[in-house]
Amino acid sequence: MEHNIDDWHVFKSCAIKFAANFTDIKIWVFTFIITPLFAFTEKYLFADWEFLKWLVTFMMLDLATGIAKAIKNKQAVTSYGIRRTAVKALQYGAFLMVIHGLDSFQVKGEQVEMFGWVVIWAYSFLMGTEGKSILENIVALDDRFDVSALIEKIKKVFEK
Repeated sequence: MEHNIDDWHVFKSCAIKFAANFTDIKIWVFTFIITPLFAFTEKYLFADWEFLKWLVTFMMLDLATGIAKAIKNKQAVTSYGIRRTAVKALQYGAFLMVIHGLDSFQVKGEQVEMFGWVVIWAYSFLMGTEGKSILENIVALDDRFDVSALIEKIKKVFEK
């Protein structure tokens, strides 16, 4: 089988591109830092990313409707509300890590199922809290959306 010079150049070009991939720092960072970090996070800190998307959406909606309410009431929109949202995010993050720990810990390699119900309660609590706040802001913006009866029912659930 004969090889001509063009075949050699193609092979050499492919070999250089292949070798260049191994010198690409992004691949090494992803492989040896990011991947283990995500694995650690999902095992020990938090793993329900779909829920987190909903929670962050509700938090941002709460912030946006709160700002709109302040503007409507001719109140100053300051960094205080943003700081409160940041603090709330940190508190929620710590709360979710504890809940994940209760739901995920093992004893002698066996999953402990005792706290499975806590996750449903905790997620519902956070979504209910944010939902209630959003509804209150919407009512303050326009009383045609008076859902005070619904808000009162939510309050009663959380008072118990």
